[in-house]
Amino acid sequence: MTNKAPTCGIVGFGLYLPDNVRTYKDIARLSRLPEEVVQHKLGINQTRYPDEKDQTSDMAVWAAQDCLRKTGVDPKEIDLIIYFGENYGDHPIFPFAAKVQGAIGAVNAWYYEMDCKCGTCIVALDQAKKYMTCEKKIKTVMLVGGYRNVDKVDYKDSALTFMYDVSSGGCAAILKRGFGRRVVLESVVIADGRFAEAIIIPGGGSKTPFTPQNIHNDYLKYFRLADGRKFRDELGAVTMKNLAKVTKLACKKSGLSLADLDFVCTLHMKPSAHRQFVNDIGLSIDQSYYLADFGHTGQFDPIISMQMAEEKNLIKKGDVVALVAMGIGYNWTAGIVRS
Repeated sequence: MTNKAPTCGIVGFGLYLPDNVRTYKDIARLSRLPEEVVQHKLGINQTRYPDEKDQTSDMAVWAAQDCLRKTGVDPKEIDLIIYFGENYGDHPIFPFAAKVQGAIGAVNAWYYEMDCKCGTCIVALDQAKKYMTCEKKIKTVMLVGGYRNVDKVDYKDSALTFMYDVSSGGCAAILKRGFGRRVVLESVVIADGRFAEAIIIPGGGSKTPFTPQNIHNDYLKYFRLADGRKFRDELGAVTMKNLAKVTKLACKKSGLSLADLDFVCTLHMKPSAHRQFVNDIGLSIDQSYYLADFGHTGQFDPIISMQMAEEKNLIKKGDVVALVAMGIGYNWTAGIVRS
């Protein structure tokens, strides 16, 4: 006789967005692109950008507090905090998860930080499930993060128009063992490290540290496309295929097929790519939520998409939902949740 693994479900979500709104008109002005290109071809209605108070760790804390309010979970119940936000933040080296644990009073939780760039959400969900399945003492897990990579986007760099949608904010989710809603099933990751240095921020690291001589060189301070040919030709040739493939594999690993999917929550991408992906996995466009009013808030896109879709009653109890993302490096990730 075998013991069936316990279910692990998402109790609820938390979100923090800065007050500052950058509209498609603002981005058009900054980038010198036509407004209709920014809104309709890049798929941006607006993004958020931070004030000085909106540090990466603080946005994570505020999202965590929002999640605790919405779910009614006592922070002392939390056994593990997984930080799944960006590692760019308050200081060059900083313990984000520790800041959250202390700020919310999760005195019984230990913590760690993980990073698969914008594919981190699905991997973090999978890790939370595995901890609750394998370790009896871990019954409640918080995923939390902050993201303000918008600071590193140079709107004058036309090679990086695909990053003009970058936004900022904080996001959190609480999972519990035995919880019967939003049950986390299986996930799959495809990785291809050939593209590890395709997109970089050239300065500020140990390879090219800032010095009095180069500190005013703006080229070093922002994301740059280091290998445009490889990015456009080699990566472009596999990206959409891998998104569909990883979704299919995650369904199969969960004992399902693409035909069982009711909804997909994915990262923000240009509208033509979004339509293609949704079509590739056999869904209609109204079986997805497009993040035109949020832009790309990094690792948090699938969770924001799911939260917004639930609020609009686009996802019903029992629906099979795919959460799909990809991160620079490059990785493609998909996880299945039964709502």
